[in-house]
Amino acid sequence: MNNQEKQTVFFDLTNVVIKENQIGFAKKIGYGVLASYAVTHWKSPGYRCLDMLHAMSNHESQKPHITITLKNRTMPRCLVELQEGKKTALQAKDEILKTIEILDQEKHFNSTKEKMLMINIMNTILDPTITACMIEPIKSTIQLAQKLKSAGHSIYIFANAPNELYTTIQKKYPDIINLFDGVIISSEVKAVKPSVTIFNHALTTHNFTPHNCILIDDLQETVDAAQKIGMKAFVYDKNISKKLKQCGIKI
Repeated sequence: MNNQEKQTVFFDLTNVVIKENQIGFAKKIGYGVLASYAVTHWKSPGYRCLDMLHAMSNHESQKPHITITLKNRTMPRCLVELQEGKKTALQAKDEILKTIEILDQEKHFNSTKEKMLMINIMNTILDPTITACMIEPIKSTIQLAQKLKSAGHSIYIFANAPNELYTTIQKKYPDIINLFDGVIISSEVKAVKPSVTIFNHALTTHNFTPHNCILIDDLQETVDAAQKIGMKAFVYDKNISKKLKQCGIKI
């Protein structure tokens, strides 16, 4: 590839541009509650919550039509539909809480304390007004995006995100959103990564060619999907700048 050829770089949003502020999360849930759970159950509440969501995805009513994972756990249908813009956060939360009761009947939870903590966590993360207090930009990514733009490359946000969450981020960090040349959000397109539908939308709507596009994402399955259609793609990590340079990107 010509080293001077300009590329279009797509950035995922969650865990690439924006991350969870763990202190903010702990404040909302309660330091004492989290500490007490960790001591009595010898488990991370975050991972236990993901285990719960994965268990939900095995129930007929919550089997997803497309697989989206988080820490190798499959997300239930209602959360996929939330990111597709087919459900609101409130609707998804109602379905989650109903399924928690089903799991409780099946003895999924180790204690009443664990069940109540899972309910508290889901009430928190599915409330966009609370979510705003629990996110922060990843500074190294913002710096990378600025360098790419200064070097003449196009930069886009390309993310699975509920409309309510994206709107929250847009209001809290307008300078970050405005840094990018464009934004492609799953809830607006009505399709989620790794579906080929959202990739085709991104390419055709903006008249991009796959070999001139690079995707930076936090999930391997999304990277694999991008590579299948001819894009260069990488899982985001601390070496992402080196990976881009290996593609001929000068920054």
